[in-house]
Amino acid sequence: MTEQILAGIHLGTSTVRVGVYDLNGELLDSGEALVNEQTSVAWERAVRKATPELPESGICSIASTSGTALLVDEYGEPVFPPQMYYESASGQSEQLQQFEFDSYPVNWDVVLSPTSPLSKVLSLREAHPKRFEDVQWILSPTTWLLYRLHYGNSTRWDDVETDWTDAMKFGADITTPVPEWFDSLFGAVGLSRSLFPTIRPPGTYVGVAESEFADRTGFDGIKLFQGITDGSAFVLANGCIEPGDFSLTFGATSVIKFVSEEITPHDALYYHRHPIEGYLPGTSFESGNAIRWFFDRVIDCTEQHGLELADKVAPGEEYEMFPAGTRGSFFDPTVGSSILGIEYDTALLREDVHGRLARGLTTAIVLAESAYISLIEDHFETSIDRVQIMNDGAPTHQENYAWWNTLRSSIWNRPVVEMEPRTTVGPLIPATLITGIYNDVDEAVDSLLRQRSSVTPDSELAAEYKDKKESYLDQWQTITRLTSDDR
Repeated sequence: MTEQILAGIHLGTSTVRVGVYDLNGELLDSGEALVNEQTSVAWERAVRKATPELPESGICSIASTSGTALLVDEYGEPVFPPQMYYESASGQSEQLQQFEFDSYPVNWDVVLSPTSPLSKVLSLREAHPKRFEDVQWILSPTTWLLYRLHYGNSTRWDDVETDWTDAMKFGADITTPVPEWFDSLFGAVGLSRSLFPTIRPPGTYVGVAESEFADRTGFDGIKLFQGITDGSAFVLANGCIEPGDFSLTFGATSVIKFVSEEITPHDALYYHRHPIEGYLPGTSFESGNAIRWFFDRVIDCTEQHGLELADKVAPGEEYEMFPAGTRGSFFDPTVGSSILGIEYDTALLREDVHGRLARGLTTAIVLAESAYISLIEDHFETSIDRVQIMNDGAPTHQENYAWWNTLRSSIWNRPVVEMEPRTTVGPLIPATLITGIYNDVDEAVDSLLRQRSSVTPDSELAAEYKDKKESYLDQWQTITRLTSDDR
């Protein structure tokens, strides 16, 4: 076969997905495989299991987790296990924050945080100085997997590049026309600049997949192009392209992104460079993970049944709940989820109480998301006319759960457009533009993305939650101050 195809890979924390599309965006084939452990061997195994049969020619790009680091030798073999985005090195972060520079790049707090790649790299160097001498490259999973497909086992990885979305958390200045490394930081901590690959735009050509790994997976002969972070892939799959576009991806977390033309700092937001043009101020907070844990450990039910219980509760009868402060905008791991308004009512059956808890948590997530919509509107002095939403791995696309998007639309008081969760398409869009497969981004989006449904606000629901929506962020901040270890 010589059919031109588009093959996207999404290397997630728990699964690998591979999607194969024609140029009209029709899904030709796909696969998914579990990631059983966070090792490069397990990632390779999952890619191999997830990859369907591929035609002889086409293009491929990849998305993976933001902030995860692989330290590899000159042949791309890991010197240390992957340093996952959720792992931390507090001591090294504190050391980093002691340095002073003439100027500081955007997202400085992200680059120096305990979970940043740099903090964990310094921790490994301190604990294993001799072993660290074997490190040739410090890479994101996206970059490592691309070059694993490109270079053979006996070929030195002499020329490695990375995309600007993956570079951000490693210490890139995203304000320059093409983002650059903040060399002063690397010099201050004694890390050679040569450990970090040259930064290129997403979609830049990498080479042909011709390694033994490419042969085993069926990618042999496919052209490879620079990828993006999974957060950026969600943005593109959501159709969040032009200034003023707003997207929300619900998965393990609620990932909130807005497209802006320039950087306007805010403590609750961090910035990515948009994969195509502009910037992506945004944030995220624990949502899907909280639901799955809460339904399993507290209510003792499946996610499906928990959402069914929530749907049966009348609006306003749910318990009042507030998400954890682990991530944006508080970044305080000591602040757990809070529940208010529980009354000792013997007339309520166990299932009624479970329903109020489930409805309280789902409503809390929507109210928290609403608070960020308002924050972005105020900060950028703009009006968000609609929200593009994608449920990545959530069951809300089924008819029984349409109520949740109706609740979102009503509390947010604006239309909600739910997109098909094509996370494997996201990294392909920049590559299709650079190669000229599509004339412009509008043609690429029209060809590759699919809308699942559109929901408009319910006036009665909107009225029920109007007052609660307006006071929610202030209440959340108050609870954070009262429960934080720093109070």
